[in-house]
Amino acid sequence: MLIFKSLSSANYRYFFTGQAFSNLGNMMKQVAVGWLVYRLTGSALLLGLVSFSREISAFLFSTVAGVLADRYNKHRLLMVCQSIIALNAIVLAILTISDNINFQTLLVLEIVFGLVSGMEMPSRHAFVNDLVENKSYLTNAIALNSSLFNTARIVGPALAGILIPIIGEGYCFLLYAGASVAVVVIFTFIRYQPSGKRNPVKNFRKEFREGAVFAVKTKHIRFLILFVAGVTLIGVSYMVILPVVAAEVFLGDAVIFGYMTSAVGIGSLLGAFFVGARNNVVGLDKLILLGTITFGLGLAVFSFSTILWVSLLALVTTGLGRVIIFTGSNTLLQTIAPEEKRGRVLSFYIMMFMGALSLGSFIIGLLTDWIGAPRTLLFGSMGVLLMGLYYARSLPLLRRRTYRAIKKSETLS
Repeated sequence: MLIFKSLSSANYRYFFTGQAFSNLGNMMKQVAVGWLVYRLTGSALLLGLVSFSREISAFLFSTVAGVLADRYNKHRLLMVCQSIIALNAIVLAILTISDNINFQTLLVLEIVFGLVSGMEMPSRHAFVNDLVENKSYLTNAIALNSSLFNTARIVGPALAGILIPIIGEGYCFLLYAGASVAVVVIFTFIRYQPSGKRNPVKNFRKEFREGAVFAVKTKHIRFLILFVAGVTLIGVSYMVILPVVAAEVFLGDAVIFGYMTSAVGIGSLLGAFFVGARNNVVGLDKLILLGTITFGLGLAVFSFSTILWVSLLALVTTGLGRVIIFTGSNTLLQTIAPEEKRGRVLSFYIMMFMGALSLGSFIIGLLTDWIGAPRTLLFGSMGVLLMGLYYARSLPLLRRRTYRAIKKSETLS
């Protein structure tokens, strides 16, 4: 099938399989962590604080991780990071099962997870480009990764919603720990040879500054990064308060929360297949605008709804829109960024995304405690639609600069 064409690369197949275990386990863990925090504290603000702490930690490390991705062997970096993530998961499982977990310990473990995630994300994103031999399959590979992530977003929360009432959060964390160990084992089968091209070794600070200056001064790259950060800050952080909506609006439990997260995953999967079926990057800029409008409208309906099936359909729409935004932006950035700076450009993209997500998570938790979840979600949807208007006004200039960069990169290759 067309959507699976990038799996013709053996190394990418191993990477894809490892990511399948990682994403499924992580989605289960996120639901279990959210429900555990809300069960221990009953506070939307503390839910936001956990997410804020995890994402701000990833934000801080991602600022330097791009330099490491450009300078060192990405495969080895990923192996080290995945090993630490597996150890963190084992500790979390043991503490929860033995009933020795508390909010403070959970917060520390999530901060550690965030730090390591920030370190590995630029390498993981840039590694896809290295593993896919046929570069015409790059858009497909990125979309396939997104499909995998969002399949896990469907299955993982649904499993967690079923298992938490039966076996508790601790054994869900144990399953996540097993999946994390499996990732490390699978990644050992990847046979990766770094590019023979060697850039002159520079001072770490100079390399960092060089990447920062390039990302800031290149207008179309700067626009995409800031746009994604804006949408994330205003709208995407709504995921943090889904446990509050499940418990307070629908008087539900972890099962309802699992349904909601799975609904987002279904929409995201549809969006990933839609983007992944494309043969090239031409037209992705317009598609991002469509995704923004879809996401904003879906969030608006969700903010008003008190009927479960309507809310789930609205969440499907938000998932569809947001994955089009992120997959389209990621693909464009990977296509137009020079190879020798790709890791650093992606690190700034991830840095801005994680920084916006962490700040947005904290703000949305604070606002939810203050004015309630429905009004907070409504304000978020209005902000996303305003971002869509800003994007539409800037689209002609973005198209010219982006296509010029694409033609230049094709000429150099």
